[in-house]
Amino acid sequence: MKAIRIHEPGDISVLRYEDVDTPEPGVGEVRVRLRAAGVNHRDIWVRQGLFGAFPQPVIPGSDGAGEVDAIGAGVTRWAVGQKVVINPGLSCGMCRACLRGDQPACPAFHIYDGTYAEYAVVPEANLVAMPGGLTFAEAASIGIPYVTAEDFLIRAGAMPGQTLLLWGATGGLGLATLQLAKLRGMRVLAVTRNQSRADRLRQFGADEVILYAPGDDVSDAVLGMTQGRGVDIVVDSVGRESFFQSLSAVQRGGVVVTVGATTGGQVTIELGRLFRHRITVLGAFMGSTSVLPRLLPLFSRGVLVPVIDNTFPLEQADQAHDQLEHQGVFGKLILSV
Repeated sequence: MKAIRIHEPGDISVLRYEDVDTPEPGVGEVRVRLRAAGVNHRDIWVRQGLFGAFPQPVIPGSDGAGEVDAIGAGVTRWAVGQKVVINPGLSCGMCRACLRGDQPACPAFHIYDGTYAEYAVVPEANLVAMPGGLTFAEAASIGIPYVTAEDFLIRAGAMPGQTLLLWGATGGLGLATLQLAKLRGMRVLAVTRNQSRADRLRQFGADEVILYAPGDDVSDAVLGMTQGRGVDIVVDSVGRESFFQSLSAVQRGGVVVTVGATTGGQVTIELGRLFRHRITVLGAFMGSTSVLPRLLPLFSRGVLVPVIDNTFPLEQADQAHDQLEHQGVFGKLILSV
């Protein structure tokens, strides 16, 4: 089969399009003929080696959709030819966290890698039936961003009438958060650096759009829009450049969700700033495996809308990474397989 593999960490030049042995499904596993793969910021971090060294070549990619191609011994849920979506959170399935449905708290939890390829083998429990009304590309755009956003909105106690400040609003995670927050009846203040994308954010429900350039103080604008109170929840995927502004923009007793660090993850904080204002800092990393099956029907009914910025053939994964890393996106980038 053809696949993108990484042999050593580095820039986009380490993404190699090459021939690889087609994997065989083991006990309880399913082989999927992939038709589309989603490109996430996590894939860039994998490529850069931020999750560790490469003892062997790695096929990146966590989100994907396709058709069941072969099943291993003991598989009972799937048949060859069924259209499926990969649910990328992997866990042991037996510990206390897994049994209570909180798979990301499992000590063995990790995110699947392997969708930048023609075929992928996954545990049968990590497949979800692909509903009608979606293309493979649309189905592959949903997993990580929407599961992550739904999970942290639940954990943050998001409620109708609350106000949410959203950094990185035009990316896949940003638009997932925006749609899920509006579905809950929240007011959303969306931050973007791109004037041309402001109107599109409003079309997806943003109540206010804050244009941001490095060095700007977004918290001043937020306090002005909230009569000095601040917001109930901040969703911060930017990291070092935005984190202290997030703390200034959230109200007493509010929640700052940290869900990424595209500008760096090292910050130094005076703890009194947190406890004096009763601020909760909530770390977000994927979500329960029950989320994706619950959300997918909302897309087939048009309640939620997958947003795809651009599609590249598999062999141009390097160009997709370059766009995501340096040019920006409105929604998701997809690799057609």
